[in-house]
Amino acid sequence: MPRIHGMELEDGHDLGLDAIPLCCDDEMDGKDTEDGGREYTCGDCGTELIVSPNGLVFDIYEAA
Repeated sequence: MPRIHGMELEDGHDLGLDAIPLCCDDEMDGKDTEDGGREYTCGDCGTELIVSPNGLVFDIYEAA
């Protein structure tokens, strides 16, 4: 589960666009989205974290 500063992230959390979340004890890879948000992916488990343009966690997709 993605975390920032030891806290588990959930939909609606204010992450911002400059923070780098951790998952599986490593930084998640991030890329900009077309709408101005960020999309992060865990290189180990495949979990995806979507951050809206206003910096709020929009969705978390955990790999099956």
